[in-house]
Amino acid sequence: MRRFCPFLYTVSIKGSHADPAYRKAEYLMAQYPQWSYSQSRASMFDECLRKYYYHYYGAHNGWKAESADEMQVRLYRLKQLSNLYLVFGDLAHRMCESAVRSREEGKDKPREHFLEQTIRKLLNQAYVESMDADQWRLNPKNRTMLSEIYYGDDTLNDRIATIKERASACVGNLYQTLTWEDLSRASTDILEIEKWDTMMLHDTRVYVKMDLLYRRSNGNIVIVDWKTGKEDDFSDQLMLYASYVREHYRVPLEQIELRVEYLLTGTHREFTATEEDILKVEENVGRYIAEMRSCVDDEYYNRPKDVSYFTPMPSRRACRDCNFREVCSERIV
Repeated sequence: MRRFCPFLYTVSIKGSHADPAYRKAEYLMAQYPQWSYSQSRASMFDECLRKYYYHYYGAHNGWKAESADEMQVRLYRLKQLSNLYLVFGDLAHRMCESAVRSREEGKDKPREHFLEQTIRKLLNQAYVESMDADQWRLNPKNRTMLSEIYYGDDTLNDRIATIKERASACVGNLYQTLTWEDLSRASTDILEIEKWDTMMLHDTRVYVKMDLLYRRSNGNIVIVDWKTGKEDDFSDQLMLYASYVREHYRVPLEQIELRVEYLLTGTHREFTATEEDILKVEENVGRYIAEMRSCVDDEYYNRPKDVSYFTPMPSRRACRDCNFREVCSERIV
C-alpha cells in the first residue's frame, strides 16, 4: 500500500517516561537505526552484505565515542570516508543547484569560469583536509578524508587528472543542456531543488531526493537527474520519483517527464512512465524491502541478525574502493 508521507516521522512509544518498560523501549530504539529504504541502500545491499551491515548497522552510534565500543567508532569513521569521484559529484550537483537558484532569485547565472574555479578550489580543500588524519578522527562527520589518501591508493594521481577533465566538461555543458533551455523561459516554474522528502511504500519510509523539479507552461512536470559520470541506466530511480510526483502533485503520469542530463558528454535521455512501469518498480522495491527485513531479528526495533549472517561478497571491483577494507578479512587485495 502506497501513501505519501510529507514529513519524517518517529515511532511513538506510549507510556510514562518514568515507566521502566517505556525507558527500556526507548533505550532499545536508540540502539538501532530507524528502518527506511533508499536506492543507494538497495545498491549497497546488492554489492556486498557485509558492507551493508557495516554501513547501516555496525557504524550506528559510533559518533558517541564516550559510550560506543571501539568497533562502532571505527566503523563510523570508515563510513564517513569519501573519494574523489564522490566529492566531485557532490560539488557538481552543488554547482547545478547554485545556477538554478540564481535563476529562481532573478540573478545572473554564475559565469563558467567562476564555477570551474570554485570546484577546483573545493577539491583542493578536500585534498588538504585529508592530509590531517588526526583532525578527521576527532570530527569525521564534518571533515573530509579521501579514501585514496587514507589507504594510500596508487590511483590518486590518475583520478586527479580525470576529475580535472570532468570538471571542465561538466561546467562547459551545463548551460547547453535542454534543462537550462527550459529554465531560460520565464514561464518555467521551479518546484523543487535538491529537496529531501519521503513517501510510504510497503509500510516503509522511502527517501526521495530529486535534483530538480519544474513545471512547463503546458502543465507538464519535468524531473531532472544530473549525472557527472559515464552513462548508465537510472530508469528505476526515475520511475520511483515519478510515483512520488504523481502522489504529491496530483498529476497524471502522462504529464510527468523524466530526464537524465549527462553533463560529462553533454547528452541527455528522456523517459515517460506508464502504470506498468510504476507497478514494476514498486514491486521491485517490495522485494528489496522483504530481503532486507529478513536480515533483522526484530522488525520493530530494526535489530540486525549477527554480523556472520551478512555474507561477504568479495570482488575486485567492490573491494577496490570499499570504505571498510581495513576491517574486512574477506576483501580481495
